[in-house]
Amino acid sequence: MGPTQTPPRKDPLPNPVRPGTSPVAPRAAEPGHRSRHLWLGLIPAMLALVIMLVFIFQNLRETTVSFLGFSGAAPLGLALVAAALLGGIVVFGLGSVRIVQLRKLARTQGRGL
Repeated sequence: MGPTQTPPRKDPLPNPVRPGTSPVAPRAAEPGHRSRHLWLGLIPAMLALVIMLVFIFQNLRETTVSFLGFSGAAPLGLALVAAALLGGIVVFGLGSVRIVQLRKLARTQGRGL
């Protein structure tokens, strides 16, 4: 058998549709299944948002923020949350680069076998 040939079928061919009858459609996935998971995923996100808002509103004292020669005033809670988000973006970017490197390495090692 060549690389473009498919192996022979082991299961019988499906029954043809008889005249006057409608074909039976395959059963679709449960309609509410995906939306249920979406809502379950939103619960921790909403909880984190509430905790973050409480943190920001409890730390509204104005503070001076300086970075790379730029300086400005911002509420302390907002400055800390902005710094955490910026750190998360940096970690996400570096992690993504590393994942791409590892996938490329795995692909080249897989060809060598």
